[in-house]
Amino acid sequence: MTPTIEIDDARDIFTDAPLSLRLEGGRIAWIGAPGTQPGGPPPTRRIAAGGRRIAPGFCESHLHLFWGGATLSQLNLLGIEGAAAAGQAIAGFAAANPAVPLLVAYSANYELLGPGTRPDRHALDALCPARPLLVLAVDGHAAWANTAALAAAGLMTDVPALEGAEVVRGADGRPNGELREGAAMALVLRMSVNGGRDGLAMAGDEPDRVTPEERAADKATLAAALAACAAHGITTAVNMDGNLYLADLLSEMEGEGALPIRVSTAMRLSPAHDEARIAELIAAAARPAQGKLGFGRIKMFLDGVFDTWTAYRTDDYPGRAGFRSEPLFSPERFNALCIAADARGLQIQVHCVGDGAVRMALDGYAAARAANGPRDARHRIEHIDMLHPDDLARLRDLGVIASMQPVHPPGSSGLPLEPTISIMGRARWKDTFPWAAIAGAGVPLAFGTDWPTAPLSPFGAIHAALSRAPWAADVPDQRLSFEAVMAAYTAGGAQALFAEAGRGRLAPGMAADLVLLEGDPRALREDAGACRAALTICAGEIVHEENLSC
Repeated sequence: MTPTIEIDDARDIFTDAPLSLRLEGGRIAWIGAPGTQPGGPPPTRRIAAGGRRIAPGFCESHLHLFWGGATLSQLNLLGIEGAAAAGQAIAGFAAANPAVPLLVAYSANYELLGPGTRPDRHALDALCPARPLLVLAVDGHAAWANTAALAAAGLMTDVPALEGAEVVRGADGRPNGELREGAAMALVLRMSVNGGRDGLAMAGDEPDRVTPEERAADKATLAAALAACAAHGITTAVNMDGNLYLADLLSEMEGEGALPIRVSTAMRLSPAHDEARIAELIAAAARPAQGKLGFGRIKMFLDGVFDTWTAYRTDDYPGRAGFRSEPLFSPERFNALCIAADARGLQIQVHCVGDGAVRMALDGYAAARAANGPRDARHRIEHIDMLHPDDLARLRDLGVIASMQPVHPPGSSGLPLEPTISIMGRARWKDTFPWAAIAGAGVPLAFGTDWPTAPLSPFGAIHAALSRAPWAADVPDQRLSFEAVMAAYTAGGAQALFAEAGRGRLAPGMAADLVLLEGDPRALREDAGACRAALTICAGEIVHEENLSC
């Protein structure tokens, strides 16, 4: 039975006004000034907030639960710079994990080993010569393997043809260690502790065979990811991984009462999928909601990232005349998939980093509207690292949700400026990560982190959104107000999920999804560590709690 909880002497995160709340039956039953609570049965639990700020629970609008959970036992290289520091971190991790079949590190910058360099197998061999090692780039769209890992995966003797991915070869015709996009990385990740099943979820593909022990381990990985979310005040996680296996795991966990927070998960459609597989995934996406677990969405990728020259853009890459990359789907097939998913009433979300990909996604959404008629579809575009000015009004007119990540701009959250800003090109800096321009045009914003490509903490992301500095004097300042950033992490996320009637605000009748904060959230502008979650409540249940002393 859901407990009745009273929270006394808190302060509203937006207005700083003192308030108290009573939570009953998983909803906010009453909210008002301290000392004015109506009479009634005593609560199951009374919490003295001691003037701490209270906010709606955070909606993390773009993350990867399975992959993120897997990284909790891997080596985090975010912020590591130079071969010496990288070698020391890898050596320590290897010593602490003597039985791991594949050493996996993640969040490595493209110039991890020094300015102007890029990892290859030879450089990694110098750091880790004997044991298989895979280092994932910070954006998750490339990785580098040492020779031992490539050999163990059979890639030193046979490199398969891949669609939308590449095992990069050196001048000698042999793999140089760089693996671009998921299908290439999966060839090595299948040797990891979980057999690469997290990567299969990212790709929308199914594992061949899973033992009961492996299934239990995968559920434990998801449970660890969800616990990490709750510890950061996240009460809704919008998951971007999508296959039938993951959907079944989450459904089992919901049936067992093992989802501490709400999860909305998508089904991933890939260019490699045939029509039967597409139909199967669309049918799975149409599953009804189950308690804290929701479906109703499909996910597609239209391009990659700038650092591997796979972001699809409307103009040529600097120094590469005539080259703009290519979309992962043909326009005809992408439009057809949009029409089919929209006809089923599904929400479509598409990874678009380059402005060419954004334009193509908008074309697909327009095709769906023309074929099926207008509706409140709230189709989403994920990332929007670059936007052509001509397409700003189209985002609004097509009713698109802009799902963006404040931690992604180079120069933020431990990311270096290079090589990304040079690959984007000086002339296009003004068109990058345009949060303020998008919000100013009336397009709804939903914020997240894309964990584990960036740290999960919403507080770090809020700091990044408030403190971002333009790269040059003629580049527009895209910062938002504190209120707008918080709204994008709460009410904006709820709106993106069609849940604004019940989530994202503190008001009577709304879901009892909230977070009590330790520290001043407005100080996040200067300090990413100025605030943290002291208490997280989802659906009226306490799912994270620190020792509150008042």
